[in-house]
Amino acid sequence: MEAIAQTTSHSQLLGKPKQTGNRSNKSGTIQVKIPIKKLPARREAGSTRRGSCLSGDPALVALLLPATNLGLTSAAYPRFFWYSPQNTAQQTQFSLYQIDERSRQRTLLYNTIFKPNAEAGVTSLALPSQDKIPPLEINQTYYWTVSIICDRTDPSPRSVITVDGWIQRVTLSKNVAHQLQRLNPKERIPIYAEQGLWFDTLSTVAELRACKPSDNNLSNLWINLLQQAELVELAQQPLQQKCSPR
Repeated sequence: MEAIAQTTSHSQLLGKPKQTGNRSNKSGTIQVKIPIKKLPARREAGSTRRGSCLSGDPALVALLLPATNLGLTSAAYPRFFWYSPQNTAQQTQFSLYQIDERSRQRTLLYNTIFKPNAEAGVTSLALPSQDKIPPLEINQTYYWTVSIICDRTDPSPRSVITVDGWIQRVTLSKNVAHQLQRLNPKERIPIYAEQGLWFDTLSTVAELRACKPSDNNLSNLWINLLQQAELVELAQQPLQQKCSPR
């Protein structure tokens, strides 16, 4: 980790607001106000070395984050997304850290290890609220990593492919919060995008797609979001998420 994120307000992250509206249209396009702040991280990593457990095209692991490596959320317990290729890995490890701005030390808040899906696709993980994990703090920036572990006995970069990025929770105005409460999930998408909430936008589109995989408008929204994040090569990859009944 090369640098520590400074606490920044929602308005500072987004910069001067534009006067244009932000509503999805019939073709399924939407523009998320990506934060102007960029943080050092490696959101994509692969291994071309002989013996790697990654294969396919693209043979890389990638966090679904904007090119700034930072995504905003209003959620206390957000959902994280990443892509992993076809693989024979033994484990996937997800970790979330809180950063102390003065000491530059990181504190592990959550860590989990599980068996990865062998097929290529987009995986997601919701930060569990029932495991005594504290909710994300407002205006606090957190550091998260995903590691694909080919061989548990080999700690070398050939065996452990790690990607990392940042997330910051922000607060919404009372008017926006009340507006969101009156809307259904699909109607919330343009509001999330206007507020610059990358994680909320991506999570909502993913949840709707999981329940309506044949909905072309939702598919177009998903593709459009990944294009904005400069991850267009992942836009057609399968979404490994089940529909959660409401």
